[in-house]
Amino acid sequence: MKYFEYSQSQLEHKANELIERHDKERLVKAKNIDVYDIVDLIGCTPDWFYITPDLSVLGMTAFHDVLMWSWPSNHYEEGMYPERVKVDKGTVVIDRALQENGNIGRENFTVIHECFHQILHLRCFNNRGADYTKMCTHKSFRNHAERVRNMTAIDIIEYQANYSAAAFLMPRVAVFNTFEEIIGQPVTSKILQATDNEVSNAIKETAKQFDVNYTAMKYRLQTLGLLEKESQKEEYIV
Repeated sequence: MKYFEYSQSQLEHKANELIERHDKERLVKAKNIDVYDIVDLIGCTPDWFYITPDLSVLGMTAFHDVLMWSWPSNHYEEGMYPERVKVDKGTVVIDRALQENGNIGRENFTVIHECFHQILHLRCFNNRGADYTKMCTHKSFRNHAERVRNMTAIDIIEYQANYSAAAFLMPRVAVFNTFEEIIGQPVTSKILQATDNEVSNAIKETAKQFDVNYTAMKYRLQTLGLLEKESQKEEYIV
C-alpha cells in the first residue's frame, strides 16, 4: 500500500483549510459544531450501522461501492448473524452504538477521523479490491503524538487521520486562547503537568468547550507544547 508523507505542519494546514471552508471563526474561538455537516462539506454521505456487536470497530470509510456486514444489535445474542448491506462510494459509516451511548467526544473524533481518510487517503488504496473498506478499530485511535519508529503503512495513515482530526476539532490558536482563559494564567511559555489537579480540571473544561474527550485534549495540549509529555504508553484518543 502506498501512502504520502505529511509533516505535522502540513497536516495542521490541511485541517485549517477545512476549518476555513466551514467556519473560520473556529480558528481562534471554541465553538460547537455538527460533525456531520463536515461529512456533507467534503462531498461524502454519513450512514449508521451496527458494524460489530461489541463496538470493536468504530467507523469505516468506503472508497468504492461495497458490501459490508451489518449486525442487528450492539450486543451479541446466540443465533444472531449479520447481513450484507450495500454502501456507496464516499460513505462514512459510524457504528450506531456510538450515538446511542451518548459519548459526543468519541463520536465527534471518529467522524472527523473518517473524514480525513477521505481527504488524505483516497489514492492509498487504489491497489485494493473493489470491495475494500477501511475499517477503523479501537486500535486505530491509539495515541501517537508524533511519528515513531517501526510504524506500518496502516499505522502511519491512522496517525495522519488522528493528527488531522485533532487539529480540526482543537485548532491551535483557539485551544491556546481557551485553555489560557480557563486556567487563568499565561501558558505560552510554560510546560504544565496533567497530574496537577488544577491543570487536570482545566483540561476537562477545555475538552468540554471543544466537544472532545479528556484524553484527546490532553494529547493535543502535549503536541502544542503546553503539557509535559508523559512516557509513551498504550492509550487511546477516543
